[in-house]
Amino acid sequence: MHPTEKIVRQFHESWDMRDPDRGAEVIAEDCDFEDVARGESLPGKEAYKADYERWREAFPDGLCKVENVIVSMDGEWATVEFRNTGTHTGVLRSSLGDFQPTGRRAEVRYCSVMRVKDGKVVEGRDYYDSATIARQLGLVD
Repeated sequence: MHPTEKIVRQFHESWDMRDPDRGAEVIAEDCDFEDVARGESLPGKEAYKADYERWREAFPDGLCKVENVIVSMDGEWATVEFRNTGTHTGVLRSSLGDFQPTGRRAEVRYCSVMRVKDGKVVEGRDYYDSATIARQLGLVD
């Protein structure tokens, strides 16, 4: 396995393992990460942990399964396809406000584009369809 793939897998698989500290180990202090769908910047380790806690609060049974990792020829960039699933039994805090638990399940495919330098994630972006989440949770028609 390419070292970049190992790093990005640790980043994502730590969500499934319920171990945000393990994920934070591979994040640079000055990491510039963006959640494109929410239009939010998530800089550094503490933002990663806060985002983990936000998601875990909304989906305590949530799973994050890596499906595919593609590493660029120069080894600096990786594209990660993954799937998040879970039951909305806690408050979902979002850029559109807080949504009370619906008890409904969601399954959403994501794509992360990440740059790794010196064994740390230094930059990245998550892309996903937030409308799919809202529909599955019954928040929109």
